[in-house]
Amino acid sequence: MDKKEISRKASENGLLLSSAALERIADEGLDCEAIFRKAKESGEWFVKPELVDEEAKSKAPVCEGAAESVKGEGRPPACDMPSRLVIYEDSDVSGKSTCSGTIEDFVGYFNARYENLRRVLLERAEYRSAMNIDALRKGSPKEKARIIAMVREKREGKNKGNRFLEVEDQTGELTVLLSDKSEAMGGVWDRVLPDEVLGFEGVLRGDLFIASEVNQPDIPLNHVRRYADEDVYAVFLSDVHVGSYLFLEKEFQSFIEWLNGRGSRQDIAWRVKYVFVAGDLVDGIGIYPGQEKELTMPDVVKQYEFLSMLLSEIPPHIEVVLSMGNHDAVRNAEPQPKVARDLALRLYEMPNVHVVGNPIRLSAHGVEFLIYHGTSLDTIIGGISGCSYSRPETAMVELLKRRHLAPTYGSDSLSPENRDYMFIDDVPDVFHCGHVHTNGYTLYRGVNVINSGTWQAKTAYQERLGHQPTPALVPVMNLQNHEVTMLDFNGDGRGD
Repeated sequence: MDKKEISRKASENGLLLSSAALERIADEGLDCEAIFRKAKESGEWFVKPELVDEEAKSKAPVCEGAAESVKGEGRPPACDMPSRLVIYEDSDVSGKSTCSGTIEDFVGYFNARYENLRRVLLERAEYRSAMNIDALRKGSPKEKARIIAMVREKREGKNKGNRFLEVEDQTGELTVLLSDKSEAMGGVWDRVLPDEVLGFEGVLRGDLFIASEVNQPDIPLNHVRRYADEDVYAVFLSDVHVGSYLFLEKEFQSFIEWLNGRGSRQDIAWRVKYVFVAGDLVDGIGIYPGQEKELTMPDVVKQYEFLSMLLSEIPPHIEVVLSMGNHDAVRNAEPQPKVARDLALRLYEMPNVHVVGNPIRLSAHGVEFLIYHGTSLDTIIGGISGCSYSRPETAMVELLKRRHLAPTYGSDSLSPENRDYMFIDDVPDVFHCGHVHTNGYTLYRGVNVINSGTWQAKTAYQERLGHQPTPALVPVMNLQNHEVTMLDFNGDGRGD
């Protein structure tokens, strides 16, 4: 029986086949009707590989009663490592949203944003004597001074080379001149974004503050990296897009098989203790016009059920953290709460799976992580020269420099909460994003910057824009030495 006929019979029985199950049935000439009957008797609607050939698809040795591994290495070391995962609940907006859409909400939010970033700049020795705008106007106009202010507007002057920033703090407004004639100001104008908070050094001349230096909050140069005290690994995923017809199910299954010890680089697989997913777990419903034509599952509950079935094959000693993205069944405004329990019940019932909001801060084996889906990367890439979709890490570094995950309020959908969940307060050791479907990695001032790509093939939208996604490439990090390895689950899917 060919694959088309097998798929037709599955549909007649009200069942959905995984691509791996379909290939096994067709290639091995198995009795599909018996398999479908067994699935229906057990109340399953999705035919997993285990139902096709349980012996061939049985899990590789994990914690309980683990036998010898296929390489003869014995019990996977990660099985005997106690979990040291700490999720910082105060970084998660879930269940704590205060926004009611009033003017007071917006005023309170911008005050919180300004005060947070001002505090970071005040930690720098040269800004400890920074003045507010009102005090600057009342002081000596001949002396150099420093101020900390939020950018309200950018505009170009009539004279070539003169560019102005309209800035403000809680005491007043001011016009700042950035002149191309000043070597220190070269390129600064192009990198300034509306709503970001900056430090300015210069001299007040009448109503004009002539800037000689501009500083961002940034990551301190003396940031001390934290390391695990044993040989343990974390895996980074994002943009799975379960439910899309472009979801690379076969490649994702290969990745899960690798976690279970089948494939190359078992030296890494046996020491994986954590899997972190930075949003877009499913493709969602009604995210963009015409999406229903591109879905294999036009039911978001089924999408999350399908995801839970895939994740259920991950060995139980591995901790899985699932954050949210703009395709998930939550509000689009950031920060995003975690998906409602009734929409993803099976995920909530899995003991090694942790469903969280976006962004989220956590610690694993003493290493500090900041996980953010990355919706604001679109604004950064579109607004700052040198940033591109082919190198998302460049845009992520710009967020670190601004110490904020969404520095431009108007261009991104943000909820004005009574605290700024998008503020990067404590400096992480690892900054992990997704969203742009392209892998990227760099090290910036002691912070490992990782974009984990996607599990979705190129969409028509990406084709029109010329984007080149890098699907099924998985970054893994040794938390003991911060070494990052990229594993490829394309092709034969063995993780080479």
